[in-house]
Amino acid sequence: MRIIPIADGIQMVSVNAEGFLFEGMWDLPYGVSINSYVVGKEEVALIDGICGWDNTKEGLDAFLKEAGIKLENIKHVVLNHMEPDHTDWISAFLEIYSDVEFYCSKPASQLLEHFFGKSDRITEVKEGDTLELADGHKLTFISAPGVHWPDTIMTFEETTKTLFSCDNFGAFGSLKGLTDEACEEKDLDFLETQQQRYYADILATFSTQVGRSIDKAKEKNPAIIAPGHGLVWKKDVDRIISDYERYVSYSKGIAKEEVLILWGSMYGMSEQMVRHIEKILDREGMPHKAIPVNTTDLGTIIQHAWSATGIIVVASTYEFKMFPPMSYAVEEMGTKRVQGRVGFYTGSSGWSGGAKKTFEEIIERKKMNWDLVEGYEFRGVPREEDKKIVEERVLEVIQKIRTCLAE
Repeated sequence: MRIIPIADGIQMVSVNAEGFLFEGMWDLPYGVSINSYVVGKEEVALIDGICGWDNTKEGLDAFLKEAGIKLENIKHVVLNHMEPDHTDWISAFLEIYSDVEFYCSKPASQLLEHFFGKSDRITEVKEGDTLELADGHKLTFISAPGVHWPDTIMTFEETTKTLFSCDNFGAFGSLKGLTDEACEEKDLDFLETQQQRYYADILATFSTQVGRSIDKAKEKNPAIIAPGHGLVWKKDVDRIISDYERYVSYSKGIAKEEVLILWGSMYGMSEQMVRHIEKILDREGMPHKAIPVNTTDLGTIIQHAWSATGIIVVASTYEFKMFPPMSYAVEEMGTKRVQGRVGFYTGSSGWSGGAKKTFEEIIERKKMNWDLVEGYEFRGVPREEDKKIVEERVLEVIQKIRTCLAE
């Protein structure tokens, strides 16, 4: 646990967490930070609790000492979001100290009871409600349902113009420096890859709601953005806002001038076509990344799919359908709203085809609205005739990508 001041009377509490699956399913190759905040001294409001606390009285005493606050001065707890990565401290805290009022949305108040049996001393807040503290801090609550649970709010401290944005403007990745001021440009560039991964894996399904919450955030003209995961932004708030606006825009289909080749091959025959496609893309100057679906975690697949305007799926037929790991990956792309892409399927079969039909069925059923180049199945190893046909289709993919990016 690290505690640093980020504004007058406001402290950030942050812990790096590694070696587990986020939400029980997302790989964290570089970990994740979990942040909470302390507002005030004489009358304290905790924003999203005490992350990194070990749930013991001794650990709580150590936190209070380092933060320079007294337990009896903690009067308010603001819950921007009820997901347990932000709230799993509540039961242990209430066993030690219960003289606090909780502030949260109406949906969150219901979860407080279901998760922790807490049904009293809860103030349900709505858009524009405020909480004034004795030392002059004023908290204004902003409704942000769907970012990324229906209960989410953001909290804005008026005197310092600090936006506690919860999951909005968040990122994966463990932190060395806790604010953008403490990071070199190379660190920010790396963390941007983890922002995009976080957005694609956690928030992409709710891009419409995220877009609305960004507009609300901009109306407040924050000087500081303090999310539940990732850096606190002080030096260049516009950078994180711009990044998130770009991620939201990818939900409409036009992303980077880039092709993702997602491939799955059982005996190397479809993989031979992958290498042929890579040579074509190299020759045509089209940036691309090839990812094997059966040995790559889903989070990485979704991360790269989110930023690619073109997606080429190369997969074998398996029991009359598409290679199962590929079917699952394409299904999840649909769930995460990877929509409006330029797409193309090709792959090898033995006795019969079927993968192309599966691919097209998923795209239609999940309403992904992809601009599909006619798919192509070949039997066994790709022959020169097969390679020529696929080259024509890949060139069509490239043309479509460049046309839509030029519009």
